[in-house]
Amino acid sequence: MTDIAGLRLRKPGAGREPAASALLGWLTDERSPQLCVLTGPAGVGKSHLLAWLVEYGTSTSAGTSSAGTTKRRVHAIAPLGGTGLRGAAWLLADHLRLAARAPAELIAAIARDGRHTVLVLCDLHLSHASEAVLEQLVRPLLQLGHVKLIIESRTGAPCTEQLLEQTRNSAVMDLMDPRWTTPESFSRWALATDPASDAEQCYPLPGPVVRSEHVTETPLSLDSFVLAAETMVRADPHAVTAWLDHHASTAGRESDLGRAWLRAGQSLCVSDSVSARALTLSAALDSDTATDTRHVLHSLAQSEPWHVAYTSTREGVSGHWPGPVTALCAGTALHARHVLCAGHLGDVRLLDATNGRATGRLTSSHNRPAAAIFCLPDGTVVAADDFGGVSLVGEAPRRPGLQALLEPDADPCTRLRRAVLAFPQRIAGATLTAAASLPDGAVFGDSSGRVHVLVLKENTVGVTSTMLHDGPVTAVTGMSLEGTGLTVVYSGGVDGRIRVWSPDMAPMPEQLLREPSPVVDLSASRGEGRSALAVAWGDGLVQLLDLDSGTDLSFRPGPPVRAVCCLRTDAGELRTMIGMDDCITTLVPRPAHTHNGRQQQLTYSR
Repeated sequence: MTDIAGLRLRKPGAGREPAASALLGWLTDERSPQLCVLTGPAGVGKSHLLAWLVEYGTSTSAGTSSAGTTKRRVHAIAPLGGTGLRGAAWLLADHLRLAARAPAELIAAIARDGRHTVLVLCDLHLSHASEAVLEQLVRPLLQLGHVKLIIESRTGAPCTEQLLEQTRNSAVMDLMDPRWTTPESFSRWALATDPASDAEQCYPLPGPVVRSEHVTETPLSLDSFVLAAETMVRADPHAVTAWLDHHASTAGRESDLGRAWLRAGQSLCVSDSVSARALTLSAALDSDTATDTRHVLHSLAQSEPWHVAYTSTREGVSGHWPGPVTALCAGTALHARHVLCAGHLGDVRLLDATNGRATGRLTSSHNRPAAAIFCLPDGTVVAADDFGGVSLVGEAPRRPGLQALLEPDADPCTRLRRAVLAFPQRIAGATLTAAASLPDGAVFGDSSGRVHVLVLKENTVGVTSTMLHDGPVTAVTGMSLEGTGLTVVYSGGVDGRIRVWSPDMAPMPEQLLREPSPVVDLSASRGEGRSALAVAWGDGLVQLLDLDSGTDLSFRPGPPVRAVCCLRTDAGELRTMIGMDDCITTLVPRPAHTHNGRQQQLTYSR
């Protein structure tokens, strides 16, 4: 088969060349309806044709492509059999490399993106919540002009009739219509597949030819089960999610387990083992959840490379929840035993590094959302806001003694503080977008892709800048290498790259990491002779890299990750704190476990 762009394609089989050509034409025609409904009875080959389209639509995105093949890309596919509304949204979000807790959050993210997007929904008639999928997912998606949808649903199913009724302007392909199947090609295919088949009698149904007319389908009923930790992590995660959605008015969903499951559900639904789901669910439970529940999950997660130190959530009854997180950093000097946690209103909470409990608060006169928070070597707390400004949080530390009163400008820390606060005015033609502290200064990133390092040397503050990213810098961090005097800076951007640079030498030509998702946050730590880097990605994944051995651990909490903090306790234990909108969890890597590479997941290029 040759498509309209002249590319040689694998034939779809079963004589479906006319249907395949029509689907490709629908994808590329800007005047075609946003929605294509693929329908027909059981055994008509709907799934077979969609599998061909998805294979073609994902393979064309891998290499160099023309404008035509770009429009024929398939960006996400969601098999709806046995899923509910949230499960459908999570499947699409996974393939689009997004973290979305609910359908509305997914739709908002797709709307912000604005790129041409093709989504495929399979087996609508087998969904546990087909009406909700149509009302809360399909209908809002069709309001976005850059989105096209292909929905597969069986002829005669109530949801199919509802879909056709609500979307009268859609393109409908009923595979029982003879124009979508060439009889001669169907006969040749049937003979090659099963020489004993009666092609004339089967036409146009490929199901009887491949002897798949008796297909076991997911039942539509939602069986009740005991809402217990082990039962949940051993069950099909989409079935658990659908059950919780279906019983939204019961006390089950309002329990600690139910809330934790729905919080971490996107990650739970892609986890391929009981132990991984146990770890993820444990990390989403508040630390004051019943001890027996936590013990069960801890035992089931023994083989995982992490264990949970503590978690605090919005719903926790202990009252230690510090609020939504926009930025995190480890404290210095008088704040050395704390992690600083910034919120949407510009205030900063002091969290105990041992147990994560909020022990105090620093206020800012600016009351702006903090894009970054950092602590200078003398303990000065500085916030960078969403508008590119920099301001102090709380009071600046004062140097004791009479000389400090008589000669305040002689204090090197005062000079550094002033240089940091004045730095945004020095960035010509760009806006400050990221900031962090260094052992001897600070580092900034801006909207043009440049990284700037301010270092205090011999009572003067030197500034060194270089271009490292295509597009805005989204995260920076750094540390000093013991015994070398070198300051090493790590930066991440919307380009999905993590770069390494020292102001004393040229940037490394190769990036440390590169992924399709933007970098959300970075945090470096050095201690016990080892260096570590924590990375938060835009798709919700967190990595902890051992910079000496090159190995890394990955964890996906489920909700969008806003910030990470890599820290060490007084005992030298390495920890990774993960900040989200309604949850903060802290993980400790198990020394015997190291995983190379990122968590594997099915993704579709955009």
